[in-house]
Amino acid sequence: MATMTYSEKLISTAPSAPAKRAAFEPAAASFQRPGPDVLNETIPVVFIGRNRNGLWVVRDAEARFGGLFWRERSALAYARANAAPNPCAIVFPQARFELDMQNHGNPLLTPLAAAIRLLTRQSQRLIAATRKHLAL
Repeated sequence: MATMTYSEKLISTAPSAPAKRAAFEPAAASFQRPGPDVLNETIPVVFIGRNRNGLWVVRDAEARFGGLFWRERSALAYARANAAPNPCAIVFPQARFELDMQNHGNPLLTPLAAAIRLLTRQSQRLIAATRKHLAL
């Protein structure tokens, strides 16, 4: 099955993303399926992309399934298996997005993602304190 990518310009109902976004700032994901002029309504739509921690995120447009994965190949296999027996349209949004439901992918990645966020926050505080100390 071939994968399909699209630009958000094809979806008239999706909000346009800001031109410049910080690397760690997640996009406001709408998870709206492409319009009927782009994709038949009977075909399931699955979004696959990366979150702010660089993990692969899978979520279908109807929020029936979703999960976090280390590898893109695992994310694709999960999407195809959960959309089975029918093929699905796989959409790779350009902006990063977060999983907004329970993780049904790799169970180890939920606590790992929380630990990464905590360490990132603490390292940013330490860097700010060091810069402040050096400026004195």
